[in-house]
Formats: sequence, structure tokens, C-alpha cells
Amino acid sequence: MPSSWLRRLPVALLAVALVAAPAPHAAAESFPTRVIVSHVPTMATWGPADANGVVLVNLEEADIRADLLGLPALPSNERYQLWLMNSTTGETYPLARFTAVEGSTTYVDQLLPEPIPDRGWDFVMVTVEPEPDPDPGPDARRVLVGSFPGTPAEVQQFPPTLPQTGPAPQDTAPSVPLALGANAALLVGLGALRRARRQRRPVAGTREDI
Repeated sequence: MPSSWLRRLPVALLAVALVAAPAPHAAAESFPTRVIVSHVPTMATWGPADANGVVLVNLEEADIRADLLGLPALPSNERYQLWLMNSTTGETYPLARFTAVEGSTTYVDQLLPEPIPDRGWDFVMVTVEPEPDPDPGPDARRVLVGSFPGTPAEVQQFPPTLPQTGPAPQDTAPSVPLALGANAALLVGLGALRRARRQRRPVAGTREDI
């Protein structure tokens, strides 16, 4: 009996190893960073004050998604562009160019051909760029800006509010929380969509879904 058990031991150990070993797709997934963008008066230089939205950035997957509200239509010789920025160094990284339809939600769905290098990005910007654009950097017309959560840039963008001593002002402009509610469907099932898109990753190109 002992010898029979010993003969079976390698097979049993192999079975345990196969069960304990992680599956090829069970490795830790990278999740997108959600950045709320809006027309911050101290940073934005162009466009309507009530424009806002949500941008999802996944550096490792090079997956960019956005729902943007209130962007006006542009002439044929101009495009909107999404950027990453390091507010300390001033370095920028282009993500996607897109158009908008007046009065409609603008959807951006971009899968870049290579992972995005992590260079301390802490801001997302939407600018207006000429088409064609001879300048590789962002235009001075900043429409929307937003900071990565948990970074010093977030404190810079949203400083602590002072105590309110008078009656609350009437705010008639749409708030950022409303944008979050409108974009809830964008966040649901993102992981499954990302895995499916990774399997059919294009070589290059931008898809504009307006």
C-alpha cells in the first residue's frame, strides 16, 4: 500500500499545482482612472461654461473613453483633442481627436496602438485644434480640464471652500454630479468590454463615435 501511494504522489502533486497555478487571464487587471472634466474658470480659455463630462484613462491598456456634454460644433477646419498633462513639468500627451454635434452628447472611444507611458500625468484637457495641425502641442484654447483624483493637482483645481456667510447663490448651470449620473452607463461593464476590445485591438486609427 505505501509503495502504491508513493507511485501516485507525483500525479497528485501535479494536479495540485495545476489547480493552484493562476490562469493566463487571471493576472491582476489594470483599471481606468476616472477624471471629471469641466469648464474651470481659472484654467479654461474657450467654450461654454456649462460644458462638462467624464474621461476614463487606462494607461496600460491604452484605452480612452469619454462622455462630454455641452460641446459646441466646430467648423470643418477644427477638431477637439484630448490630452494628458503633467502639471509640474508641463509635458503633454495626445490621446484622441474628435468632433461634436451641437446639443448632443459627445462620445470618445479610442484604443491606442501602444500603452501610454506613465510620466506623472495629473491633468486631462480638451482643447480646440486646427485641422490640419502643424503644431504637435496643445492649442491655447482649453475647453475642459480635470485633475486625476488623489493628486496635488486636484487640490489646486478644487481648493478648500471658505465658510459661507450669506444666502446661498442660485446656481442655474448644470452641475458635475449630473454629468456623473448621465455617464453611469459608461462605467457599467467596462472590464468585460475592455477584455473584448483587447482581443481585437486594431493596429492604428481613431474611431469617432458621435
